[in-house]
Amino acid sequence: MSNDHYQEKPLKICLIAGESSGDMLGGQLMTALNKISNSPIEFSGIGGKKMKEQGLNSFFPISDLSVMGISEILPYIPRVLSRIKETTIKITSGKPDAVVTIDAPGFCLRVASKLKRCNPDTRLIHYVAPSVWAWKQWRASRMSRYLDRVLTLFQFESQYFEDVGLDSVFVGHPIVQSGATRGDGIGFRNDNGIQPDKKLICILPGSRSIEVTKHLPIIECTLDLLSKKLNNFEIVLPLADDVATYVRSVVQTWPYRITFTEGNDNRKYNAFAASDVALACSGTVALELALTDTPYVTIYKMSFLSRIVARTFVRLKYVNLINIILDKEVVPELLLENCKPHLILPHLMKALNDTEFRSKQRKNFKAALGLITVGGHLPSERAAKAILEVIAKKSVF
Repeated sequence: MSNDHYQEKPLKICLIAGESSGDMLGGQLMTALNKISNSPIEFSGIGGKKMKEQGLNSFFPISDLSVMGISEILPYIPRVLSRIKETTIKITSGKPDAVVTIDAPGFCLRVASKLKRCNPDTRLIHYVAPSVWAWKQWRASRMSRYLDRVLTLFQFESQYFEDVGLDSVFVGHPIVQSGATRGDGIGFRNDNGIQPDKKLICILPGSRSIEVTKHLPIIECTLDLLSKKLNNFEIVLPLADDVATYVRSVVQTWPYRITFTEGNDNRKYNAFAASDVALACSGTVALELALTDTPYVTIYKMSFLSRIVARTFVRLKYVNLINIILDKEVVPELLLENCKPHLILPHLMKALNDTEFRSKQRKNFKAALGLITVGGHLPSERAAKAILEVIAKKSVF
């Protein structure tokens, strides 16, 4: 990359992440931007632990934005609107060379739209395309009015944006560079005194407070049912930072030996690798479990109002990312009104004990993961190049 492609003065890039998964992407992106840019970069914006480790001073805590669902978000609307206004003002006054919004479209795209109205010359890139193919297909057309580029994690997404004239770049899914494939299951069991003959069940109730509040009682009842059929198991529970204290307080009364991991992705991946099966809230963890070759079952519960809206507008056959990529049910999905312990249990038992089912899941994991990589290029570096090219007003790749 020649020096005359980019400005000699420091670049000012504003990054806005709205939840923990976006914080992970933001941290990787900041590392890649610093690596490939010929100019020093000054970062500003909103982020969590990963982005702060790369030098970001967040406008406000990222946890202020970690809400999801229709009825769940209603009490937080005044705060979210206030944060949108605050974020817009701070970005406008900072005059960055580019603004990169990361996932969390409910917040991020509102900020982007307001920024474009305030200053039409603002260069705006959205990283992680919203699921316009699932619902709100009109959103792609609306996004084309204010975004300069959208970066997609899945190749099939790009066409939806190109069709409405929005520049789109498939960068691949950053989860492939997470280090999940290096999980040390044997070492994790040895370090935590978990015997080889013990069945280890990983539970992943979610990373948002509304998710863990709804899922923990369901998981507890499911484990109680399981204990009547299997008495030789233990639990491992990787804790998401924003909900760690609450989750610990709830599960401390459970009559099972529970090993916690917290604050370090390597320990989480070691826990996945050590587990015989996982019971997981729908989300990016679907790909992380696939990378560690851990058979699992997906669950997701919503409030009544959110469930009605989802049933009315969502146009998806599946919600699990592995199932979406392959367009078939590889991972059992127990969602909404089917997210009940007595319905979850048979699928959990099958994922735990059925050798043929476990082998088939793992084979499909490999196939799905092959579709979210782009040659030998790191997704974060492809994303960084695409962003720098917008700043430099150069064509992509």
